[in-house]
Amino acid sequence: MNYREVSMSKAHMIVLSLVGEKPMHGYQIGQLVDQLRLPLWAGVTLPAIYKAIQTLETKKFIRGEEVRDSNNPPKMVYHLEAKGRKYLAETVRGYLREVEKHGHDWWFTLMFAKGAIKKSELLELIKSRINFIEEMGKIKEEKKEQMWTLDKDKVPFVHLHMMNLGTRCAKMELESLQELYDDIASCNHDCFFLDEGEQL
Repeated sequence: MNYREVSMSKAHMIVLSLVGEKPMHGYQIGQLVDQLRLPLWAGVTLPAIYKAIQTLETKKFIRGEEVRDSNNPPKMVYHLEAKGRKYLAETVRGYLREVEKHGHDWWFTLMFAKGAIKKSELLELIKSRINFIEEMGKIKEEKKEQMWTLDKDKVPFVHLHMMNLGTRCAKMELESLQELYDDIASCNHDCFFLDEGEQL
């Protein structure tokens, strides 16, 4: 199957990752999404999560199993299927390859990357993002210099503050990316990654 037939979304990535950690029912998934405050800071709503569950089950990326708990009504518990694991890996890699993505979205993807990417792949992607941010920093500095060759009365003062904020954010992200790279290279977290020889 061509996995591009199902549009990649944050909601799909979240559901596949959570169900991949352990089988759970829809309400449990919703509770975790709420506890992680994803509707607030990631823009992923609970209706989007429940729609993702339906879509992923229809496409057979997850499998629902009805489970009874004593006299309570049965609950549908979802399990990650092999093709769902492959789709999760493709989704995570797709997002992380887009090094020009806003930092918030790029880092968000890392939350759901456990077991979906090889260590060597992530190290290369971190290097690519570092290179991208450094190149963007050079371009911004050039634009800043050009801006001040203009008549200063014609440049809104807030532009300088915005450019300074962008520079500070980029510097902080570069530091965090280097820390992440060093932490991964330390081999203390190898259980997070796919085995180097593993094929999905």
